[in-house]
Amino acid sequence: MVFSYKQIVVSALLCLSLVGCVSKTSVKPIDSQASASKLFAKDPKSDAFNQYLIQHGYPKESLPLSTWDIDTLTLCALFYHTDLAVDKEQLALAELAIATAGTKPFSTINGTLARSNQANGDIRPWSYGLTIDIPLTTHNKREIRIEKAVQHAEVIRMQVAETAWRLRNQISSNLIAYHQNMADSALLKEQVELQQHIVNMYEQRVKAGLASRTEFNTANLLLLKAKNQQRLKQSQLAEIKATIASDVGLTPSKFESIAIKPLDVYNSITQQAAVLDASKQSKALQEQALLNRIDIRRSLARYALAETAIKLQAAEQMPDITISPGFLFEYGDKIWSLGFSRLLDLFHKNTTLIAEAKQLREIEGAQFEALQASTIAQINQLQARYFSAKEAEKQATVELDQQIKQTQKVHQQFERGLIGKLDFTQHSLNTIIAKQHQLSAQFNLLLIANLIEDAMQKPIFSSFNMPITSDTRSSYAR
Repeated sequence: MVFSYKQIVVSALLCLSLVGCVSKTSVKPIDSQASASKLFAKDPKSDAFNQYLIQHGYPKESLPLSTWDIDTLTLCALFYHTDLAVDKEQLALAELAIATAGTKPFSTINGTLARSNQANGDIRPWSYGLTIDIPLTTHNKREIRIEKAVQHAEVIRMQVAETAWRLRNQISSNLIAYHQNMADSALLKEQVELQQHIVNMYEQRVKAGLASRTEFNTANLLLLKAKNQQRLKQSQLAEIKATIASDVGLTPSKFESIAIKPLDVYNSITQQAAVLDASKQSKALQEQALLNRIDIRRSLARYALAETAIKLQAAEQMPDITISPGFLFEYGDKIWSLGFSRLLDLFHKNTTLIAEAKQLREIEGAQFEALQASTIAQINQLQARYFSAKEAEKQATVELDQQIKQTQKVHQQFERGLIGKLDFTQHSLNTIIAKQHQLSAQFNLLLIANLIEDAMQKPIFSSFNMPITSDTRSSYAR
């Protein structure tokens, strides 16, 4: 059988159209060993992380950092933590979807080749043709799809910001627990030393017949209780440090190389009081929360996404058109054609999808209002807790001052020989216990202030700015 050149051309076009459908994909298997090595290699003193700190305003001469605070630990989490890496990859996908949404529909090529067994001298036996389908999008659907993809990317961006804030808040809470543990341990050490002296003195008195065995046993029981609390604090410290290491995305061994900046409790309470104590601040905090809370901004983005979905469903009611120019050589005749196609739904528009999209918008609107009301209520409750805790801290401070004055008087009496060493040591122990009560009240204030900051989802006691921008893949996760 002999084919003409026209037949060969048509056949070649058909083959090319099939070959063009084949795309090459790169295979990228997960190497679990390499992934584990990458996790263990995260170093808070690495050149990459130091460069990240420089990008966020830290002078080069101050690196590597000698001490770390909440802001530098937050930056470490933003650079190394895997949870944020997952969200950033999802955001990168959402941003790619914007370009995908703007892609114009592809034209298609159709070819035919046929042979008739009824050929004669006047009719050629071969028929072959070529048509091209050119789709035309109507009613700005492409622009609306781009808008929808942009709104979806904004929702994901807020998700990244929420993860970043969650990490910072976890670090802040655990850092407060770390400093409280250190302060409690220091006071417990003094308490154990004083109670040990008391036990020793009671032991001597029992031997001298000046005290009962019951008094000695009671003092010894208090000593054992204090030692047990001291051991508990030591074990809790290791757990807290491991938790903070996890919060910032480091292994415990790497975190050990970090020196945590000491906390000035009194100065911290004074700074937060300047923000929270004024009665006028109550409404200001509520307004800031309604403007700055990430989940509220995410809710707004979801509402905008729902509105775009309504626009798209309305636009979908206008069907797209496909124009199909073609050429056909049919048994000796040369025929050209121009066709078009569209859905026949002009009289049967499906309004159910539009109604569904509108209902989703109503749901998002209701959720937004509920979130605002919940935020205001949460801040009001936390402020009430703060002022109650502040009164408790004031009372603990007054009691400590009274105990210190009493101990000073007892010390003077001891110097004059009016009382024994046991009484003076007991009063000194009471001063340590009063300090513990004050310290507990102070850290309770810090914890409540941290809860208020979490309700705001914004640092309100520092000038630190959470570096969540459109450059989502500039960190270690890249």
